[in-house]
Amino acid sequence: MTSDATSAPDEQTLQADIAALRSRCADTRELYREVCALLFFRYGVTPTANRLYSLVRKGSMGTPADVLNRFWQDLRERTRVKIDHPDLPDAVRQVAAEAVLTIWHSASEASSAELAALRAEARHQANEAEVARDHAVAEASAAWQAVESTRTELEAVRAQLAASGVALAAEHQAHAATQARLEEVRRQLDEASSQFALVKAELGKEVERERARADAADARAEAHEKRALREIDQERTARQKAEQQLERLQTLLTAAKSELKDAAVQHAGALSSLRTELELAIERIGATVNRQQAAENELAAARASLQDVMRRAERAEAEVEISRRLVDGLKRTPVARGAPRARG
Repeated sequence: MTSDATSAPDEQTLQADIAALRSRCADTRELYREVCALLFFRYGVTPTANRLYSLVRKGSMGTPADVLNRFWQDLRERTRVKIDHPDLPDAVRQVAAEAVLTIWHSASEASSAELAALRAEARHQANEAEVARDHAVAEASAAWQAVESTRTELEAVRAQLAASGVALAAEHQAHAATQARLEEVRRQLDEASSQFALVKAELGKEVERERARADAADARAEAHEKRALREIDQERTARQKAEQQLERLQTLLTAAKSELKDAAVQHAGALSSLRTELELAIERIGATVNRQQAAENELAAARASLQDVMRRAERAEAEVEISRRLVDGLKRTPVARGAPRARG
């Protein structure tokens, strides 16, 4: 029995035989058992778990290993019956025992070679997993440092926002004070308009229209005043004091409006700057969280790959242990059966 390339079966013929077995065997374990017998008895090839799985491609890797173990046990039992048959000469029994022992040696060597390959592959994948794990841990550490830095920056931005809130509250207070001054100016303007209306009560219907326009729209008070001055020139001396007071109030109103506009512009600029800083901080935090999630996913994949390699190595060690026990049993069997003959 051998599995060398010089005595390997023709692949097309072997695949045809396996296809025929597939049509007859619906059970996976039965199919593996038939393929195992086909390789061993028809083609003279020592079957292995990897060879069986590559030919059948059904079930898990543990299924061909279990079936192969049972195949060797059945073969051992059948061979032992033939060897122990009372009609066989001692020489024939010894030759049969040595043949079975040779078979078991070949199977053990094939299993040992597969186990060594699996162990090498497991060590290689374990090293790669450790490197990937170290890389992922380093990236996670860098990501955490970036998160901490971003948190610090966020706290600084929050402090700036709090300070800006205080400044904004102060601006609101200043705006309220300016509004109060504006209301006072308007009140004084209303009082001046009332006084002015009393002065020009004698001017008739045109003077009444000018007074109504002055009450409805403060912005046109000066135009009304000029028109009234042209129409009632004879009252100029009497109205001079009222005009001076109205002009002073308009100056105050213009100054108050300018202050209010400047305060509104400053407030809008500060609020826009704060919003821009907050958006940048939120974008940095989002990028940092995405990098951390990617590092965690890579670490989880590396752990899963390492666990799969360890499970394969454990299954291979179990196969070698089973083969070793069977070979030890075959080694002890010829000696135990030959001893009574020698004493007789």
